[in-house]
Amino acid sequence: MFSESRYRVHVCLGPSCVPNGSKETLAAFEAEIARLQLNGDVELMGTSCRSRCEIGPSVNVYPGPVLYGHVDDLAAELICLQHLARDEVVAELVVETPHRWTRGRR
Repeated sequence: MFSESRYRVHVCLGPSCVPNGSKETLAAFEAEIARLQLNGDVELMGTSCRSRCEIGPSVNVYPGPVLYGHVDDLAAELICLQHLARDEVVAELVVETPHRWTRGRR
């Protein structure tokens, strides 16, 4: 079954991201999505480790994906306000995808 949501947001809940605050990041996304009434437009989920520990907490926003790194609660609010509500990527939070993360794609 495919999601009917406009966006999918994946927040890493791996063993390196959780001590860096990813559970709080996930909670911030939940609260801001509800506050902005984006529940029908955004599918939010916590994920297992994505092997991006050096930029944790990491967040992927699909379509894209757009990879955000070091996402705390304030960054989560900004991503909701700008990317999810206004379709504008938050350029200052984007992490360029190193080749090793592309899983063989070029």
